[in-house]
Amino acid sequence: MPSNAHTEHEITFDGVPAGDLTATRPAAVARAEAGDTEILDAVYFDTPDHRLLRRGVTLRRRAGGHDAGWHLKLPGEHGGRREIGRPLRDGGTEEEIPQELSALACAYARGGPLEPVAHLLTHRRRVLWLDAKERPLAELAADHVAARVLDGAGTGTGTPAQPELSTWDETEVELVDGDAKLLDAAARKLTERGLHPADRGVKLARALRAAGLDVEPPRRTDVTGAGRTAEAVVAALRQHARRLIALDPDVRLDEPDAVHQMRVTARTLRSLLRACAPLFDTRRSDELAADLRWLGHELGGYRDPEALRERLVGQARELPADCGPRAAERKLRKLLDRRCRRAHRHLMTVMSSPRYFALLDRLEEFTADPPLRPGKRAGRGRAKSFLRHEARRTERRLRKALRQPVGEEQDEALHRARKAAKRTRYLAGALEPVVGAKAERLEARHKKIHKRLGAHQDARGAEQALGELARLDGTRPGEAFAFGVLRARQRDASPAHIAAARRAAGL
Repeated sequence: MPSNAHTEHEITFDGVPAGDLTATRPAAVARAEAGDTEILDAVYFDTPDHRLLRRGVTLRRRAGGHDAGWHLKLPGEHGGRREIGRPLRDGGTEEEIPQELSALACAYARGGPLEPVAHLLTHRRRVLWLDAKERPLAELAADHVAARVLDGAGTGTGTPAQPELSTWDETEVELVDGDAKLLDAAARKLTERGLHPADRGVKLARALRAAGLDVEPPRRTDVTGAGRTAEAVVAALRQHARRLIALDPDVRLDEPDAVHQMRVTARTLRSLLRACAPLFDTRRSDELAADLRWLGHELGGYRDPEALRERLVGQARELPADCGPRAAERKLRKLLDRRCRRAHRHLMTVMSSPRYFALLDRLEEFTADPPLRPGKRAGRGRAKSFLRHEARRTERRLRKALRQPVGEEQDEALHRARKAAKRTRYLAGALEPVVGAKAERLEARHKKIHKRLGAHQDARGAEQALGELARLDGTRPGEAFAFGVLRARQRDASPAHIAAARRAAGL
């Protein structure tokens, strides 16, 4: 996460406490200190049909107060909201959204145009809650808000907004260094003071509702009653779909390991769709699985050189002194950094394409209203059947690979066995709530197979890449010699990895 970003945890209540605000504090707060009163002038941006808000995202430009600037708030993967800020330019009056924030929001906007949709003025009284050591725990803000939905803002369906000014009072408590227990205590204290939790915690949602635009988040079909296996698979698909979309901004920011995690998430979703295909409408599940395969391939275009860089730069440091380890490390980093930058630029083009946005739409629609086949409820027996089928498939592929002579044909066969083990691993993780300890053991076993065969595959990829790098124009003889030594070492650990995969499979 960039340095000007943080995770926001807050609660919002209708109304403000009567009397002295510093008197409203939980027992865990040693002292309440009144802060400055602020006038906050904010303009919110969204697509005409409010795609950001529907997906829990807000983008605003705010002047006044102690944190003036552009603020993009995204759903957090583990609760709360991630807030990414940028400073104002030209005295805070510009309407051009900073390019980076626009890019970070584009997956939620699905490429739609972002424009001003509401103007809010807030009179804020602030109180800082401190512990016994004068450390800030949380901030209480009592707000009087006046809001106007801007001309042209609507539902995207031709329904015009009512432009009248709306006003309301609300109280927010946002954590600074406090924990979730403090928010719970704050909620109890505000309830004691006669306040009630706000139906809409986001100011923009409240402003739109007052103007006759009730923007609802996407609804999810209740699959209770479809059977324990179907319920568990749908829950897993929903969890991983949320994670994939939440990782989009991290990938755009080129955060460490973000591409890898997004690729794993896409592969997990595809594995579940393939392994549990009998549960769903064939056409829709096949279309989504094909899209996820495409995305995984595109993410691999960046992840492969990234993983290669991590592997080879570390190995170069350990070369003997007569191999020139420092020169080899510098050269590898330079060459592979260049590949990563080029791959990331291509990935950003892919992730701003209509096909990518269509994939996200299809994923959201599929998980919100899964096309389960009618008929018999998918209970525990179906879960065991799915797991048994995938485990046997992995075993068959691994046996076949182990019978092959060492070489390219065996490498290809081991790669197919690795993919089967990966699918079994992901399926077992999803079905653990249904099958229990047996699924947990199956997941652990196939994780070992997956990891060991993956290490073997990584060595093969590194061996091939080092040969190519040694032949590049500009590679000096000493560097090429070091690359040759590294290349020869790639196969050293392979027999041990293959033997460990065999043992994990019980073969």
